[in-house]
Amino acid sequence: MSGSAGGVWHAVNGMAGLASLYVGLETLIAFLGARIFLPRLFPGMSKVELDARYGDMLTVGAVLISFLVVLIVRWPVIVGRDLQGDDHVRWSAGRRMTPLVFVICLAFLVLAQVAATFFQDGVDSLAGRLGLHASPSSDGTGPSSLLMLFYAVVMGPLVEEVVFRGVIMNRLRRYGRVFAIVTSAVLFGFMHESLAQGLFGMLTGLMMGYVAMEHGLVWSLALHMVNNLVFSDLPSTYLPLLPAPLRLVLLLAAFLVFLTGLAGLVGHGRVILTYCRTYRAVKGVYASWLSPWFLVFCLGCLVLAVGEYLPGLH
Repeated sequence: MSGSAGGVWHAVNGMAGLASLYVGLETLIAFLGARIFLPRLFPGMSKVELDARYGDMLTVGAVLISFLVVLIVRWPVIVGRDLQGDDHVRWSAGRRMTPLVFVICLAFLVLAQVAATFFQDGVDSLAGRLGLHASPSSDGTGPSSLLMLFYAVVMGPLVEEVVFRGVIMNRLRRYGRVFAIVTSAVLFGFMHESLAQGLFGMLTGLMMGYVAMEHGLVWSLALHMVNNLVFSDLPSTYLPLLPAPLRLVLLLAAFLVFLTGLAGLVGHGRVILTYCRTYRAVKGVYASWLSPWFLVFCLGCLVLAVGEYLPGLH
């Protein structure tokens, strides 16, 4: 294996290992907390009562501890004092974010959600024909607490952007910008441990990876926060509470923003293709996806995603 090929193999394996550490530690803490520690601390409470009272805190705590571990492991890169080259987290980048580009990104989020919804319907239909469970769906009630609202809109996007776009993507940047964007998007998609949400994560990961690469992590974070706010149950929960004329104005404004972004996306098609050709990876670097930790991470998350449909694991 040549030095360059060995370098990208080592880098992808290391970053997939970091993703495995983050997701695995988060899952382990949540599992041990729910199955061992909480029942021992509160022996008189049922599992349902424990989950209702402490489930949100356990979820946020597991993510926070896992994130702190990532910060410790990759701190020199995060603060820009790394000795590995130009791999540091870029909160701002060379290109200025314009209103049109931001609106194009919003339209892309809508298209990605539509694609994921159709994919979900198709998978659920196939699962029904095979006698399997349909995937769990949201109950439409929105976040269960203010803590989960903060997690969904602020903390979750911040953690995921730093880990997947800030650390992982920039570590792979030297092997080609497109390669770094695509690889981080694949890991981000599998991280969701859901077939439909995984597809949505990969598609949005491509867009937010480009934004983070060219405009800075602060802008991909802003888009991630908007995504989690808009594509949650909050709009369907609170929009009906608004006066009908105001609801109509908001819906028309959203539709106009989408049409503007869609037109901009079509108009920038050639620019996107030129970017992909200009910053494409050298031949052979995608073979690094066969590195052990990359395979372990993707296959492990895929097994958990498929487990949603299996009787007894639902």
